Amino acid sequence: SSSDAEKYVETLLAVHDKYSGLVRDAFGNDSTFIASLDKACRAYTNNNAVTKKAKATGRSPELLARYCDSLLKKSSKNVEEDELETLLNNIMIVFKYIDDKDVFQKFYSKMLAK
Repeated sequence: SSSDAEKYVETLLAVHDKYSGLVRDAFGNDSTFIASLDKACRAYTNNNAVTKKAKATGRSPELLARYCDSLLKKSSKNVEEDELETLLNNIMIVFKYIDDKDVFQKFYSKMLAK
């Protein structure tokens, strides 16, 4: 459901925000630590409790596609432009770490067709 997708994406973003804050504050955004954070986020996004339970790495792209779909449907109704821009930037953070971008495209294309 879209609420599951929202919780999932927001949880991934919370983890990313927590550790990017740590890299920024404790390590002064050192490029080695940023690279390590990116590698860890990619691993976590594609292999976590949700993907293991579904026994499929395609679960992350599917949930991100559902989140995008629900977000863009809502935005046509009542989301402020600044808020929408922030949300879309957050989507790009998660999208950057997804290995199966073609799976995302497949799911999102199906939802867009509805």
